[in-house]
Amino acid sequence: MTPQSSLQFLHTFDYFNKLGFRSIAPDTLGYGMSDKPNQPLTIEEYASVLPQVLDHQDVDTISVIGHHTGASIACELAKSHPDRVDKLVLHGIPLYTQEERKERMNNLKVDLLPKEDGSHLLDYWNWIQSRVGDRATLESCQMSLLHVFLAGENEWFCHHAAFAYNLEKTLLELSQPCLAITNTGDPLHYIIPRVQSLREDFTYREIEGGSVFFIRDEPEKWVDCMSDFL
Repeated sequence: MTPQSSLQFLHTFDYFNKLGFRSIAPDTLGYGMSDKPNQPLTIEEYASVLPQVLDHQDVDTISVIGHHTGASIACELAKSHPDRVDKLVLHGIPLYTQEERKERMNNLKVDLLPKEDGSHLLDYWNWIQSRVGDRATLESCQMSLLHVFLAGENEWFCHHAAFAYNLEKTLLELSQPCLAITNTGDPLHYIIPRVQSLREDFTYREIEGGSVFFIRDEPEKWVDCMSDFL
């Protein structure tokens, strides 16, 4: 999910730690507290900085987890640097059709300009609520709103990268074991059959309910569904 930061995974860290895993969750460039590019980047460029993160942390190989746009970045990292990635976990895989990509590319930008009465904040809050209803916590909805306005007028950059990226080609090239997770309340849940037809060899897990904020709202359940795979 973009625009987000490492705070999306904040509540999962303790559960991964109990399983003996070290968690490294960098912000995507332009989001959270990371540097902000002044022009749109590609998925390849977003992925290209991650080996530097691993080097800085003295880590050779990882199991990489990606959610929505992060799933595309994870796939590109695994394809471009197969020696650094031993396993993949992808949740909400944005394997859009050409028509879906074009439609989304034409509806990228959201008006975030401040208004004197603060209605820009309420408008975005209402948009989030229209997407998740009572399937997400208010805390997660607030996190999403804050991240969007923190990213500012260029918050659409990473969505642009996701819709321009040829994820199908990359999925076909992956050699690492991959777990594909979906929750039925996720807006990308409908895409899973496409992925299954493309990669029957992947492992698939479905979780009932939730929303696009499932990771933050149900961290224990989320970590548990992948623990035996990792």
